[in-house]
Amino acid sequence: MMKFVVREWAELISDPISMGEQDQRIFEHADLPAVIDKLSVTLRLKIRSHSTDWATILHKGTGHPVRTPGLWLAAHKSTLCPQFTGNWQNCVALDINEGLLLNRWYHLAYTLSDPEKRLDFYLDGEWVGFNSIKNVKTQKVVFNDAPLHIGRAFTHIGFNGEISNVRYFNWRLSAEEVKEDFFNEFQKKPIVYGSKIAIVHVSTGKYLSTKGIKYDLGRDNQQFMVICNDREIDLKNDVWTITRAKGTRVILGDPVSLDTIVVLEHQATGLNLHSHDTSHEKFTPISKHQQVTLCGIGNTDDEWRIQRFNHDSGHLMNGDIISLFHVNTNKPLYSHTILLGDGSQEVSCHGDGSETNNKWRIELIG
Repeated sequence: MMKFVVREWAELISDPISMGEQDQRIFEHADLPAVIDKLSVTLRLKIRSHSTDWATILHKGTGHPVRTPGLWLAAHKSTLCPQFTGNWQNCVALDINEGLLLNRWYHLAYTLSDPEKRLDFYLDGEWVGFNSIKNVKTQKVVFNDAPLHIGRAFTHIGFNGEISNVRYFNWRLSAEEVKEDFFNEFQKKPIVYGSKIAIVHVSTGKYLSTKGIKYDLGRDNQQFMVICNDREIDLKNDVWTITRAKGTRVILGDPVSLDTIVVLEHQATGLNLHSHDTSHEKFTPISKHQQVTLCGIGNTDDEWRIQRFNHDSGHLMNGDIISLFHVNTNKPLYSHTILLGDGSQEVSCHGDGSETNNKWRIELIG
């Protein structure tokens, strides 16, 4: 008689919840999709601080020796360590060398299959590592009927941060299914007027920011230099609010259309993202490009046209790769690996918008 496995999945946590080192959520085995010899877990995670010891993200098992599936963060750098239990070894681990940055959302995907004899792991939809069973005839993955712990489990502390969209599947997701889960509706949440966002330079992974350094444009023209500062978000200096340009008929909460003109207000200073022509030697310090500043004058030099990098129409969404064109000069926002004296990354308006250095990613903050 043929046996058929019904594919089932459950979303255990939907909206983001805050977790501390002693917090946990426990899901009983009977409440999870029935697993025979394959499973997958996907989730979104943002950590606020690195732990001084191993920290549990999830652990299904009866204690330290049983951990299928298991996912931990290593101490100090928050490198990821997915694990499972085998019939030859209690802890079969895969070490992901790159650590997670603080205050940034990540999509994590863990897929495990005994028939395929492998554990695969994905970060933000990209395959980053695998562990394969060598002795395929004798070595097996050991599954269990114990509860699933999210956060603190047994003697291990939990992570300090936020978690959302925890999904448990009773099959091994393909790479295409992981990518689809990464680009689901949560990831593609619309950006609206009034949204607080961060803007990330795609090539270098650094956030558009300021350090309060002023350009010397005259006593009555105080403008702050805009830079790319770090790969970890600074919730004070890296957050911008999308507002409408003068003369546009939109209201707070309306979705932002692509190929439309907006103003970007810097949250900490209340000043607008600004640029101007290069007359009177108003250049960036090193590359001699068109300056990008924070300015409080409030004129049309604060206006930027948003285009998705592949020029699609529609509305601006979280995670979109965009170009920002300064309206009055028709020059796109630009950055590169050239560093200023304080180690920050120079930002300018430069090029025609086709370069990789003109690519920016939108991250929704709130």
